[in-house]
Amino acid sequence: MGIAAAVPYAAVILLSLWLPKNLHTIIAGIIVSALTILGIFISPPYEKMAIYLTNRLLSLIIIWIAVIFVLKYKQSLEVIREYADALNQANMDLRKHAEELKRSNAELEQFAYVASHDLQEPLRMVSSFTQLLAKRYKDKLDSDANDFISYAVEGANRMQKLINDLLNYSRIRSKGKSFEETSCSEILGQVRANLQVAIEESRALITNDFLPAVNADHVQMMQLFQNLVDNAIKFSGELPPRIHISAEQKDKQWVFSVRDNGIGIDPQFNERIFVIFQRLNDRETYPGTGIGLAVCKRIVERHGGRIWVESEMGEGTTFYFTIPTTRGGIENG
Repeated sequence: MGIAAAVPYAAVILLSLWLPKNLHTIIAGIIVSALTILGIFISPPYEKMAIYLTNRLLSLIIIWIAVIFVLKYKQSLEVIREYADALNQANMDLRKHAEELKRSNAELEQFAYVASHDLQEPLRMVSSFTQLLAKRYKDKLDSDANDFISYAVEGANRMQKLINDLLNYSRIRSKGKSFEETSCSEILGQVRANLQVAIEESRALITNDFLPAVNADHVQMMQLFQNLVDNAIKFSGELPPRIHISAEQKDKQWVFSVRDNGIGIDPQFNERIFVIFQRLNDRETYPGTGIGLAVCKRIVERHGGRIWVESEMGEGTTFYFTIPTTRGGIENG
């Protein structure tokens, strides 16, 4: 009878789960314990008093087990609430930082675009007048003057190309075209045609395995392949370039590779080469602006993939990049 009487008391303790403070549960435990003890004194004499007292003792134990359970449960709920609040705050901070980063990137892209665009006109004027100066006064001045004019023309042309490359880099996300099914085999054919002169002059041999169709920006995919093939031709060293392009499907992405037999790259620079304006070789031997691989990285990331390189000095280079097999990436923005 004593244990049965403890059941409603324990239920009262459990109901204190909905009361906000632990003190409410403890008070409820004390009250029902006092009622249980009081019952010992006001109950009529019982033949088997030992059994009766044992039942009452078990009732008290059940009551305080319920009290401890409720207190621990409330403590667990409090910890969960704290973690939930911390997680919500972290998510809010993350969203805030993501929005700030997105806004900062947009402002940076806009700045690069405006700066590059606004520099075009004065640079064209400088380039035009230096070329006019070279044409009109060539061989009419001393050799030093001819050299100075030549340097000015060369510098203006290099600046023009640098600004154009920077402009293209800044517009990869903001001015990219919509993704559509794009045949990489056709892309490579167009790249061969575009680089025909360089291929013939260097006696390059370009081979390929099966190349799939992917969901991509057609123009940017051609720029990606062309930059990588052009790099392989440019950094070929003394031997005629041997370039092989292949693709392999892994999980939910295509892994492309562009392998060459060129001069190779010191592994310590495997990350640096994808940073804008970073050059590992002198401009006279290997001309360029140092933006090409940064453009490749930006294009691949816009398509939801990644790009990396494996190389050793003097042993050729292999560039890898991935493109998702399903629709992915950032079409605009």
